[in-house]
Amino acid sequence: MRVLHGTYEIAGQGMVLAEGLRAHGVLADSLAYRVDWDGRVPRIVVDLDRLDPVSRVGAMLATRRRLESQYDVFHFHFGSSFFGSGAPYGGSGLLARLLARRDVPALKKAGKTVVYHFHGCEVRNRTHMLAHHARAACTECLPFCDPGRQKALLADASRHADRVFFSTRDLAESVPNGRELPLAIESARWEEAARAHPLPDPSRRDGVDGPVVIAHAPTSRWIKGTRHVEAAFERLRGEFPLLELRLIEKLPWAEMPRVLASCDLLVDQLFMGWYGLLAIEGMSLGKAVVCHLREDFLASAPGCPVVDATSDNLVEVLRALIRDPARRMALGAAGQAWARARHDQAEVGRTLLAHYEELRK
Repeated sequence: MRVLHGTYEIAGQGMVLAEGLRAHGVLADSLAYRVDWDGRVPRIVVDLDRLDPVSRVGAMLATRRRLESQYDVFHFHFGSSFFGSGAPYGGSGLLARLLARRDVPALKKAGKTVVYHFHGCEVRNRTHMLAHHARAACTECLPFCDPGRQKALLADASRHADRVFFSTRDLAESVPNGRELPLAIESARWEEAARAHPLPDPSRRDGVDGPVVIAHAPTSRWIKGTRHVEAAFERLRGEFPLLELRLIEKLPWAEMPRVLASCDLLVDQLFMGWYGLLAIEGMSLGKAVVCHLREDFLASAPGCPVVDATSDNLVEVLRALIRDPARRMALGAAGQAWARARHDQAEVGRTLLAHYEELRK
């Protein structure tokens, strides 16, 4: 079986899933139409950003002609296809937007398996989430989603995709008939960073006898609730003179393991209701992780080591963790095991391969 992931890299998932499939003997590659600010580089890059709109369309057509015959499964991320990068929203120009995903029916006609994989605001139904949940990724987000594009994208998925995945549980309500595929991570890389950069005597890092560093890395400050993290830090640093808040923004992907490894605990998001890639990276490093978890999600995830917090009780949750290094260490050990069992690229790759094999029968 030959698999291509593309054409927009969202948090490196195409790259990581392809590597997870290769661990099981699958010929799998990843394609992107741009290299984003974080510097993740897939195996195949066609840089559309350097071209004018007409030339971009020509490059997409040429890429499809070159690669179509080489693969059996086309796994498209974030609303992309060969005709459209999936960048929020329509980053390849108006002409490319008009052509978006019009290549998919031809792929199906040629006997190819097509998978759509959704990751966030390209499909998240803001109206529904605000109407049905006191807290959601949309609660404080300044709306940049495009409901018309979302509707068209979901309609295409319903008509043409052999399978539809979503990567975080909150998206289930926005993706009818979708299936959750856990976010994937290169566990070994992060665990090695934890070994290479151990904290000095973590048992004495309680904010009084030793420094406690809180990490927070917002890709979107509105979605993650960054202002509440900053406010909680301001309230707590009077009690804990050695407390530090490390805001990590626009840091190259290659540097993230080293930087996060030097922190004691990590705050991910305070609204979405489930944990994301940053939380998994923190768990893989053996860090205590804090984020908002919806009760209905927790009920189906017994033993999840992520500590639930909202903007209302974040100060109390952080205070307890700052004072208790032993609990942070225990949570970190449990989180490392959780991430390895559920999110390691080889484990997720095994699950994904089973889906492909079912569809290819």
